[in-house]
Amino acid sequence: MSEQADTLIVSEQTDTRYKMSLITFLFFSIAGGGFVLKGVVSQYIDWGHNSWLLYAFASLLYAIPYTFMIIEFSSLEKLKDSESGYQTWLNLIFGRKYGFIAGFFYFYVNIFYFVDLLPNIITYTLYTFSSNVEFVTHLTNQLWFKPIISFTSILLFWLATWVSMKGPKWLSRLLSFAGYAGFGLTVVFVVAAILKLSHGNISFNGMPVIPEYMTGIDLSWSKIASMSWALQSIGGLEALAAYKRNIKGGERSFRIGLTLNVMIFSGIMIFSALLLNMILPADQASKLGLMSTIYVVFQQLDFPSWWTNVIALFLLLTTLCGSLMLWTSAPVKMLFVDAPKGIFGSKLSEVNKEGTPVNALRMQGILVSVIIVVFMFGQFSSGMNSLLIAVKNLDGGAATIPVMFLMVGYIKLRLNSENKDFKRDFYFLGKGKVLPILSVLPMVLIFIAATIAALVPGPENWNENFSGSLIQLILGPLSIIAVFAYCSHLYNKWRIKNPHDTSLFNKV
Repeated sequence: MSEQADTLIVSEQTDTRYKMSLITFLFFSIAGGGFVLKGVVSQYIDWGHNSWLLYAFASLLYAIPYTFMIIEFSSLEKLKDSESGYQTWLNLIFGRKYGFIAGFFYFYVNIFYFVDLLPNIITYTLYTFSSNVEFVTHLTNQLWFKPIISFTSILLFWLATWVSMKGPKWLSRLLSFAGYAGFGLTVVFVVAAILKLSHGNISFNGMPVIPEYMTGIDLSWSKIASMSWALQSIGGLEALAAYKRNIKGGERSFRIGLTLNVMIFSGIMIFSALLLNMILPADQASKLGLMSTIYVVFQQLDFPSWWTNVIALFLLLTTLCGSLMLWTSAPVKMLFVDAPKGIFGSKLSEVNKEGTPVNALRMQGILVSVIIVVFMFGQFSSGMNSLLIAVKNLDGGAATIPVMFLMVGYIKLRLNSENKDFKRDFYFLGKGKVLPILSVLPMVLIFIAATIAALVPGPENWNENFSGSLIQLILGPLSIIAVFAYCSHLYNKWRIKNPHDTSLFNKV
């Protein structure tokens, strides 16, 4: 028997890490989006009758090619034993310095996401016990309640951090549970809507709802800025490569899981958006807001009033066990596991046998706790609060940067396919250069437009709040430059101490 075969047998015998099934991985992978219907309703509020069209274009121009991009990246033979995916791919294509910077951006833009996410969990908890929208809104806007929200948010984040430290076994159970719960409630909506519509049109305030499937497309500054979030609601699959080695069946099951994901959930989102057109007028949805719209949609389908508490409970479970858990763990793993060894000191990049960087998770917990406290104090000062809101808004623009790195990396990969280091066993749209590059160009253009629109305030923002818009304009480019400068400084210091380290990733 060959030495290579002996090595493979030993590797299989000694690889005792937790392995999840394909079905678990499938629902694990949608948990980051939490409750599918929540995202669809949110886009219906913003985009009205055109929301289904937005999802259709997002699926064709973004989700489908992006999924196969991820599969192609993950098939790079030189990186088959890597742990984190995203950063390692870019290490190979751009060099380790820019791969590290890309990985840091992925971590950086995620930090401020929790400032929005955690208070939402508390709001969903309140709605679980009370369906009185005015009471919950009044309570959450009280200044004395702000510290309660903040310190409860910190406790919730440390709970998520503790679960993340337990590794993929705990994460997969909670994330797949969240996926089942969120998808289950979406199926309830779809089935109930089909049954209701089979008996004729639905009425709202005594008037039949007349569905419209396309109106004048609004491409205002704010709409373009929000487009990236719509696209990313069916994206984020690059984060799952960090857990590829924890799925039974390895690469084959990973590819099947991603392909099923884009087929099933893109279809469900488009179909759900079409159903919303037949259930609730778009102009009413834009007046109600997210929570009220979800409630009214189910009331339109003859669900009882107590069902609003059930919806809030499902939102609570899917956001707490889904979005919070996944985004607490994945970006940290993607940065620290394969960051140049020692670049953050001797402890932060250390991982346990499951490939989890426990110390880095603790560090993130401390950082997020400090940010939440700072935002809490900011709410007691109108000047400071304006600054903090501008900082938080920048996260929406900066969130597209990691995806931009990946798309530019893919173009370079296809242009240099003859490079022996880029050998792989999967090629999206064949081995040619033209079709694959043309397939990602629409994504690149859309993300460039969305990034600029999110980072640079639109004309209406300047009219409403000139000083806040000026702060956001200054902080946007400055924060991006600052991250580049900081990461370059860290890397250059590391390279001086490690001139002969040519590794692309760290062995676990």
